Amino acid sequence: MNLFLISPEITLFCGALLILMLDVFLGKKFKEIFYATHLISMIFCTAALFLVIQNFVKTDLIFNQMFITNSFTSFAKAIALLLLTIIVLFSLNFISSVKKISAEFLALLMIATTGGMVLISANDFLVFYLGLELQALPLYLLAALNRSSAKSSEAGMKYFILGCLASGILLFGISMIYGFSGTTNFNALMHLYYGINAEANSIPVGVMFGFILVITAMFFKISAAPFHMWAPDVYEGSASVVTSFFATVVKFTSVMALLRLFSNLIIGWNGIEKIFIFTALLSLAVGSFGAIFQKNFKRLLAYSSIGHVGFILLGMASFGNQGFASCIFYILIYAFISIGSFGFLTLMRSAKTDQESDAENEKVFAISSLSGLAKTNPVMAFSLATLMFSSAGIPPLAGFFSKFYILAAAMNRGFLIASILAVLFSVISAYYYLRIVKIIYFDAPQENVMRLENIANVKLVIFLTAIMNLALIFFLQDILSFITNFLVF
Repeated sequence: MNLFLISPEITLFCGALLILMLDVFLGKKFKEIFYATHLISMIFCTAALFLVIQNFVKTDLIFNQMFITNSFTSFAKAIALLLLTIIVLFSLNFISSVKKISAEFLALLMIATTGGMVLISANDFLVFYLGLELQALPLYLLAALNRSSAKSSEAGMKYFILGCLASGILLFGISMIYGFSGTTNFNALMHLYYGINAEANSIPVGVMFGFILVITAMFFKISAAPFHMWAPDVYEGSASVVTSFFATVVKFTSVMALLRLFSNLIIGWNGIEKIFIFTALLSLAVGSFGAIFQKNFKRLLAYSSIGHVGFILLGMASFGNQGFASCIFYILIYAFISIGSFGFLTLMRSAKTDQESDAENEKVFAISSLSGLAKTNPVMAFSLATLMFSSAGIPPLAGFFSKFYILAAAMNRGFLIASILAVLFSVISAYYYLRIVKIIYFDAPQENVMRLENIANVKLVIFLTAIMNLALIFFLQDILSFITNFLVF
């Protein structure tokens, strides 16, 4: 057995354990141990990324065909680790303010990412469930990490209860698939029900019902409507850096896992695209209309993410290489937009105090607190405005092209009405994005409400993501060619 293929996951998990052990044995002796743990986490993230790159050209099945490594899984893991590294970079200021739980915080981030990587490489529903739970359990703790905040505790409890419900639905779906097919292995299921075999052997109703339950559980994980009810509360109640992790690493790995699941097992089923189209349009509607009435910046970005998921699901429903390539391109652009926009949340602090109480956070993260940002910090104002324009799909920014390719794939599949509705919802969502830009540039500054932390590395990342959204137009064909011709599910 070639254990080198699973070395990135082992490395990242061992790094999390090392951080916890260092804190146990040295935490009381050295008060500034969090600097060392932060550095170690960066080193292990880099090491895991290096190992993923080493596996990039390898295609193999290990653990009795339950774990797969190929160019697609390696690509997805590399992006997830890159996003995790940026989140860890963002977190230095946060863990310096919560020294008592700094090691636990970093370890939970790394373990959750390890679970996401296992989820992406799963080739059997048992490993799939293992990866999903390995990712989900740390997330429940991260959501409730801010013990001084009642909203954080509420967010963690809501996420835990609904997450347990989704896990139960997933397990029931897997049991239905196994009961009616006799296997949980993806390759065996493809042999039974995909392509030519699917025509010769009619798919049992129990297997179809099981797959629908599995898809429903994954819709919860990516916060697609109508399974989105946890997202606004969890995004608002969690610490800013935790919210950034939810919106980038967790969202990205879950979408890529769903894409693998969809492309491998259920692409040939007649009528399955209707479920995805319905969920996509409902997510777009909830994301567009739900964000209009929000006054909190975190909740607005939560509803925005629901709308983005709608576009991704519309691309999945389009089938074929064009649809899948457009999905991957969209989630890549969304991940880097989220790194900038959610990273901006980590800079926002109360002008009166450094304590993150619920009362202060309501004022700090109110959209009105961004008023006059262009006068007080023009570089960050430009960066945030660019990211908002890109999210709205304003040309020639990257967000426009990501939506364009999704709509092109949908129209090629004959989903004309769905594409028109997606455009209309996108126009509606542009209202609240442009409202933020208007507040930044045209409203008078509010004194003693919000200030931006002077964290150079975070500001640099936000600025670079904004520049990338501007410059990506010159590399569109290269990126799409890479995705279409090189990635194999």
